[in-house]
Amino acid sequence: MKKVLKGDEPPLLRSYRQMVPHGEWNQMRNDAHYGGQQAYKDCRIKSIGDQKGLCAYCEIAIHDNNPLRCRVEHFHPKSDTSTAHNWALDWQNMLGVCNGGGNPHQTAEGFHLDPTKANLSCDAHKDKMIQAHKLTEDCEGWILNPLRIATSPALFRLEKSTGYLLPDIVACAASPLYTGNRHASVEALVQHTIEMLNLNCDRLAKARLRIIWDIEQNKKKQRQSGFNAQQGLSNLAQRYFRSYWPGFFTTIRLCLSQAAEAHLHAISYAG
Repeated sequence: MKKVLKGDEPPLLRSYRQMVPHGEWNQMRNDAHYGGQQAYKDCRIKSIGDQKGLCAYCEIAIHDNNPLRCRVEHFHPKSDTSTAHNWALDWQNMLGVCNGGGNPHQTAEGFHLDPTKANLSCDAHKDKMIQAHKLTEDCEGWILNPLRIATSPALFRLEKSTGYLLPDIVACAASPLYTGNRHASVEALVQHTIEMLNLNCDRLAKARLRIIWDIEQNKKKQRQSGFNAQQGLSNLAQRYFRSYWPGFFTTIRLCLSQAAEAHLHAISYAG
């Protein structure tokens, strides 16, 4: 999971909310009046674009805006009507996410791997945990919100033998306090996020292992081309982190370590 930096709210969403202040998400999606249908499409396109084409949780590439592969997730439950605030149409409450491995007919690499239930992730698994009463519907403070985490340092470390993401104990200890954290520490918050979003399911772990293997092969090619370890890693950082972020951004970032951090700093990475 990486920092998500939201851009400006789509104008049609703002105007629709002004015209239908108590409108619901699916109502807007199907509303032929007040620009509702186009506002819904704009929210999808803008969310994915702001996130550089990556799922806000697992970082699978969703840049093609395929309805079978991605959707808009409301971090705070859009059904919450306890106050006058309309969470369903709150632009800052929307994230672009993958389908979480929930489509049995989607076999593209990284998106689905049987058995489906064991390989649910992201908001699909989050909803499953809510239904099982293992996570409150209002999950702020129980799991990380990609909109609220810092760009650096990464709070995760990578177990290269398994492809698992784990809390980085040092980074978590050095990280500023996460406002509203319901856990005893940032480390516990990160661990709970991994579990509630099932970020180490077999499907995602295997996808990360493929990335790790690819990077190791490219490191070897750099050595064979005569570059020392530092220069080779620097070359790879420049290659991987071009204008649009690659899928599994954090995996690549952790594999390239200080070379990645130096390059991201040089290009003023903000999310």
